[in-house]
Amino acid sequence: FPLLHSSTLIHSLAHCSSLIHMLMLLLSLIVLILPYPVTGLTGSIAWTSAEYPDIRGATSEQCQANVPPDQNLYICDPDRVLNKSQTTWLNAMLHDLTLSTPCPCQRRSQCSGGLDNDGGPLHGFVVSIAILKNVQMTQHSPSENDLTMRSEGFCKSLEGKWALGDCGNSIIIFVWQHYKKMIIWPARLAERYVTVEERRAILSKVNNLAQGDEWYSALTEVIGSIRRELNGEPETRVDTGTLSLVVSVGVAVSLTIIITLCVCAFRCCGNLKSEDGSVAGNSYLGTVLSC
Repeated sequence: FPLLHSSTLIHSLAHCSSLIHMLMLLLSLIVLILPYPVTGLTGSIAWTSAEYPDIRGATSEQCQANVPPDQNLYICDPDRVLNKSQTTWLNAMLHDLTLSTPCPCQRRSQCSGGLDNDGGPLHGFVVSIAILKNVQMTQHSPSENDLTMRSEGFCKSLEGKWALGDCGNSIIIFVWQHYKKMIIWPARLAERYVTVEERRAILSKVNNLAQGDEWYSALTEVIGSIRRELNGEPETRVDTGTLSLVVSVGVAVSLTIIITLCVCAFRCCGNLKSEDGSVAGNSYLGTVLSC
């Protein structure tokens, strides 16, 4: 009986060892099949603006977008928040937006379209999408203001890194999936067409979609709204330098006129007093002589 018990135990241990070996092989296969490391799925990997792919550079292949040869790349989704079909459709929408909006630059050469930027159709505003799962943060429990500032800082760095517009005519739509955060970041000239109030209204309109992780629908709505704004009239802005000069000249002229009027008034009053004194003196002298 003891020998039988020992053989059974050895057989059980061997069976467990084979099961453990099979599980290890299965886990290895899963890790190899997955496009990203396991740490990426748990959210431990976070992007910085320096590490994020360059949509026009050597790392553009990491953007995970299928783009036809007659289109530029306008969307970067390295974490595959969207599926390939969705990125293809969104890129086509952004490509069409670029060609259908007016050129806002002073020189037409700054709006030269085409893949080689030589002899292609004129383009207007360049709108792109940067979408990711998480951004590197130092705070463990960031506030809404912290998230906004971090998102805007990320977009500002991408604006300089991607350099999609030649005259400040670019816009970046930024999506931070982990915190359900979306930012519309226009460059200097584009901000006149899509103002702060208009951006707030656009984002408020798609907030429910964003909170439900319906990013394709949300981005489709945002692209359509931005397109309408870009085809409208820009916000009229007063040049503060010119306004200051006009105000200064106006104040100087007003002071000059006031001082001139005061001098004239004092002189007139002085002359009247002199004339009154002369008349009074002559009357007194005439009275004395008559006496």
